[in-house]
Amino acid sequence: MITRTVTVGSAMGLHARPAAIFATAVEQTGLDVVLWHDGEEADAASALDIMALGIAGGETVTIGVDEGQAGANAGANAGAGAADATVEAIRAKLDGLAAMLARDFDAVDAVDGV
Repeated sequence: MITRTVTVGSAMGLHARPAAIFATAVEQTGLDVVLWHDGEEADAASALDIMALGIAGGETVTIGVDEGQAGANAGANAGAGAADATVEAIRAKLDGLAAMLARDFDAVDAVDGV
């Protein structure tokens, strides 16, 4: 499992708007990302699942992807180098998603470029 732990930057937590923005970003990665908070798990591509966790601003969450996705994404005929490159791509995508969670979506300028 490849994971990232991050403190939620949105002052009001992951309510409807930031949850929807984040879920859309997760969907665009093409990865099956899971979000954990207080021992509960949610599909990170579902705004409703995210909101159901009741995550407040400043709380810590973990996002993760099963490393098995790297092998599946690399293809059956690809070599180990392709799988390594895919793992690095997954890590980079998770880094971007973690950075997104750390932003304050409730700030006026936070939506620029989203």
